Amino acid sequence: MQQQMKHCIPAYHPLVLSCVFSVLGVSFCVFGSILIQQSKQLLYFKTKHENGQTEQKQISLHLNQKQPLALYYQIPGFYQNIRSYVQSFNLTQLASNTFTDVPLDENCEPTSPDKAINYPCGLIYKTRVEDVYTLSINDIPLQMNARIVSKNYVEFNNYFGKAFKQLPNWQRTADWMRPSPFKDVQKVHSAASQEELNLSSYSGNVTLELKMSGTHNYSAFRYVVVAQPGLFGNKNETAALGKMNLAFGIVCTVCALLYLLVYIILKAKEGPQTINLKGTKHSIMKLQIRLEPGVTSRYTD
Repeated sequence: MQQQMKHCIPAYHPLVLSCVFSVLGVSFCVFGSILIQQSKQLLYFKTKHENGQTEQKQISLHLNQKQPLALYYQIPGFYQNIRSYVQSFNLTQLASNTFTDVPLDENCEPTSPDKAINYPCGLIYKTRVEDVYTLSINDIPLQMNARIVSKNYVEFNNYFGKAFKQLPNWQRTADWMRPSPFKDVQKVHSAASQEELNLSSYSGNVTLELKMSGTHNYSAFRYVVVAQPGLFGNKNETAALGKMNLAFGIVCTVCALLYLLVYIILKAKEGPQTINLKGTKHSIMKLQIRLEPGVTSRYTD
């Protein structure tokens, strides 16, 4: 026996929906505007470094920023996500106390102890970038450090052993050995907080001097980026997030206006509504509701 169960489908009032979209629209527009304004206060400088050349650039830095300063390098068209490249290392060798404890050649193939290499094997380590990038003010170098790996990762990871951590700038090398999924590889070269930069003795804007030198056998040039990361990323990422919020806020505002227009149109079509209550000697109430011109509905209790 088939049962027909009563159910209801909620029909939201256009005025309620208009209010909801209005609140969302204003909220997202305000948040997006704040992010866009914040992005304008972040430093982002990108320049091209030709292979084998020593170059120098000047960058204007605003001192009213509390964000740290980071230095990146990018290699366009360099793919790290190829299987043969990603697998070109030996985990046992990286975790060893000395590299010769695991006798391997440059291709990570087993070899005799007298022919074992005393450095990490594989293409990932071989193709690392060893460029020298320095920032200075009035020829005084800034203390940009290469401690770019989180403290917890350094203390508790088992991937890199004692021998690897004795390499010069081993954290920079460890960051390079984490393959990037993108075609344009971007890695952190060095970073420093505002306290480490010690810029409190300067007033107004400061001009940073960026010096670049080095040769990379697997790329004709690199891009060097000097940026101040904010709460939601660097300048471009913060601006993009702000624009997305602003666009969504505008869409919500348009929807609110459309629902308000629908409410006004429906209200105009309903026409005037009157409610008349008349009492009798037996206290019988008669309710008369005029739905539309020419149609009258009467209910008597």
